Amino acid sequence: MTTIPLRCANSAMVQRGTHEVVLLDTGNYPSESNILNETWTWNGTVWTNTSSAQVNSSPLPCRVNAAMGYDGTNVMMFGGQTGSSTGGYLADTWTWNGTTWTLINSGLSNAASFVYPGGRWSAGTSNHSSTQVVMFGGENTLVKLNDTWIWTGTTQLWSQVTTPNTTAGAPAGRTDFMMQGNLSGTTLLFGGQGNNAQFNDTWTFNGTTWTQLNPATVPSVRSDACIAYDSVNSLWVMFGGRNEYNYLPETWTFNGTTWAQVAVGTSPSGRVGAQMTFDTQSGKTLMFGGITATSNYPVQETWEFNGSSKVWVQIT
Repeated sequence: MTTIPLRCANSAMVQRGTHEVVLLDTGNYPSESNILNETWTWNGTVWTNTSSAQVNSSPLPCRVNAAMGYDGTNVMMFGGQTGSSTGGYLADTWTWNGTTWTLINSGLSNAASFVYPGGRWSAGTSNHSSTQVVMFGGENTLVKLNDTWIWTGTTQLWSQVTTPNTTAGAPAGRTDFMMQGNLSGTTLLFGGQGNNAQFNDTWTFNGTTWTQLNPATVPSVRSDACIAYDSVNSLWVMFGGRNEYNYLPETWTFNGTTWAQVAVGTSPSGRVGAQMTFDTQSGKTLMFGGITATSNYPVQETWEFNGSSKVWVQIT
């Protein structure tokens, strides 16, 4: 029998350089009884649980809606939402070297030159360059944020680029937006959930400055979709999400200038909270999990999208 991660949503997934895809499976649904902290890897063919025990064997505390990226050396994970009934949130930074999770900071110290982002969940992260991860936005119990931070793997330190909710020229504070970089210094951000409405704006970040783009064609408003950068075909690939009424079974691509909806045959059903990354081993975009409209419950499905043929194939 094929071993696959537990059904999950609002987890985190990233490729560890040219190595395996790493999935932090945080559970069946965001509730106190079901939040997990399993680490799985995908080698282009099969899933492998890296833990000796399948449930909660990692040292890092259980969470959902964490931010995760690859800094050129390690997988970096920040923050997220705990299983607390009061909706607690975390501000810790961890790294994973392919074998072990290590706590870098708890997020409680601002001493000397060490400055850490405030705790939050549903922030966006992007592999902005070969050694840097950029993080934007998210939410704490008080406000939706729009500050920008950069994590540098060579020094394992955070630096703040813009301050929260005070910097003009940055996207408005939001959660559940779609963000990913192309490793050549351009990070794309689309949509998300604001305080009173959803967005369908398109932004890029060059490491210092946010710029709003105005493509002639854009996807409709949505949040909680998933996105990846296909380095083989030089395209961002976005799938799913929700608007006010529906879970969207839509696939869109962005080439840096133009959005285009992909007319596909067989494809995943509409879903929110899925995990997506580009797998350089297979040369395809990998998607796992998410909550579907048909069941309103997370699934265990693994899908691949071929950016050349524009075809989805279900793997598990």
